[in-house]
Amino acid sequence: MPKTALHFGAGNIGRGFITPILQENGYEVALVDVDSDLVNKLNTEEKYSINFIGSSKESTRVSNIKALNLSDSSEIQSLISNCDFVSTSVGPQYVNSVLDLISNLDLLKSINFVAFENKYRASTTAKNESDIDNKNITFIDVVIDKIVPLQSKDSLDVYVEEYGSIVFDKEGPLPLKPSDVIKQGEYDYEFKKKLWMLNGLHLCLAYYGLSEKYEYMHELYHNDASKTFIDQISLEILESIFLLGKEEIEELTRFKNTINDRFSNTEIKDQLFRVARNPVIKFSYNERFQEPLDILINNDRSI
Repeated sequence: MPKTALHFGAGNIGRGFITPILQENGYEVALVDVDSDLVNKLNTEEKYSINFIGSSKESTRVSNIKALNLSDSSEIQSLISNCDFVSTSVGPQYVNSVLDLISNLDLLKSINFVAFENKYRASTTAKNESDIDNKNITFIDVVIDKIVPLQSKDSLDVYVEEYGSIVFDKEGPLPLKPSDVIKQGEYDYEFKKKLWMLNGLHLCLAYYGLSEKYEYMHELYHNDASKTFIDQISLEILESIFLLGKEEIEELTRFKNTINDRFSNTEIKDQLFRVARNPVIKFSYNERFQEPLDILINNDRSI
């Protein structure tokens, strides 16, 4: 019998990143979404393309998927009872709603549950908040990294950057085969490394760029003054991570350079206003700006 996966969230991340990864790992994939038009289009067209922005890599064709509306609770619960893998890319605030569908099911076999969300320990946090006690569900935390710009909803085709990373917590199982994208690591460090060096830099550049009347992220990389700012703040954020003492400076420098190469991609059209939204959350302490800033201050480093 083939392995089956049920993924909640048929948006750009779900279609453009998670679905092909699951298919590469031998899963038959069913997508669940609240958007009836999107579900109908997926079931009608039955295929779509993933196009890689600013890359010579050929487009990937995705097919052999089915889609369900979130309101089809009986069919969804039937699929969950027989599937091997349940995952989400619905936004961290909605993961608990997905778990509500699972909580009272009599599962026929063990399943892995992975919340592919940009939140600290999204899988196990949702488990604890939902108070689920089902020995047949293994909750696995991941750090996910993929830039998917805003795009048209008229087509199922998705435009994404070529780079992608999913780091599974090494304290848990690895349900997908290791690859250039999939690996295991020390969760707390990997989360902070990505949150500070990528999301933190993203945020700082967004506010700097808006103050200088730019519209897109890549525009900052084509101006000498803003390029100087990018170089300085990239190194400062790198230093805050280096002070955690987990990785050599050479490896962090490669990661820094990769991030800046991604941000400078002229074809992504990454809107600064989008990146700068939700400042109350993004400037809170356990987020992407203040904690690395405090580490630098407390270690008497220049800022």
